[in-house]
Amino acid sequence: MQNHCRQFYIYDLEISSRKEGASIPTMGDLLIIFQKMKDEGRIYSIRADTATMLIGDIDVDADQQFTTLLIRLSDKTAPNSVTSNPKAQIFNVHTKGPDQGADFGCHVLISTTQQRNFPNIYTCVIERVSGIPASLVQRLLSKLLNYEFHDDATSFSYPHPGGGLTRQGLPRMERCCPYVELRGRPSDTLISDINNGHITGISLVKAEGITPVAGAAFLKKKESELRLQIDYKNIPKNLWQSLRQTFQANAGIYGVAKVSYKIPGNDRSVTVKIDSNTGNPLDEMYVKSFDIKNIFPLLDHSTIQIVAHLRDRVIPEFLANRTI
Repeated sequence: MQNHCRQFYIYDLEISSRKEGASIPTMGDLLIIFQKMKDEGRIYSIRADTATMLIGDIDVDADQQFTTLLIRLSDKTAPNSVTSNPKAQIFNVHTKGPDQGADFGCHVLISTTQQRNFPNIYTCVIERVSGIPASLVQRLLSKLLNYEFHDDATSFSYPHPGGGLTRQGLPRMERCCPYVELRGRPSDTLISDINNGHITGISLVKAEGITPVAGAAFLKKKESELRLQIDYKNIPKNLWQSLRQTFQANAGIYGVAKVSYKIPGNDRSVTVKIDSNTGNPLDEMYVKSFDIKNIFPLLDHSTIQIVAHLRDRVIPEFLANRTI
């Protein structure tokens, strides 16, 4: 991570529920909760309490219909930072104090209006920070919703799908805690490589109940893989689109697909895992991204507030990648 440039990944953020028929809150509803948690200084302890996460800052742009979150992580196990000037023979170790951790800051932009024709899905871009992968952003946001669910017995309530009244004559209510799911959009490079490269293998992966394997108690069945034969004479021109349709048609049984191919003009082979239902890559390196360069003033390793001049450079790219 350099002080004059940053990379941002593009995700589809879905607000989901594990209960059939549950009412799904909007992003606007969630922002009220995130603001409340930020104001209260609510933190999420992870890694056996050696690290903590929180929302450090929030800014809402009502006119352009998006919000910016600053996600912060303090990691006690991270090494002390060091600055040096070898020519001047300067070497400084900046020792962390008691109960202090190395701080990481990550800017996250989220649309407050859902994607056109995709209910409960919002465009989201996440700054690439080595200490805060997208999976941790997802965990934090979902955990804060879980905190709200347990703090307020009336939160996330909705009329029972079956109708009916209570003894007091009021509508019967149901509750369900929502959660956030992030799915990376496939990069243009991934789509081009699959369409133009040499496909060497395609398989569908099904999760299995974890059961011991006969004759080896220390080994347990976890998943099974269905390898598919490729008819190279009949590969369609837009292979990526055809594969997406095939994977989605089998997503009810096989939740993950694997595609192996040789990169065009290169002997290097790669294998990418894909969510069968959505077509989103499960490996961060294949997620669509963009770079912001020549940033000035230069950026620090972390920050306590949203960096306005960085966010302002990100906004045009963010808006160009959403459809509302």
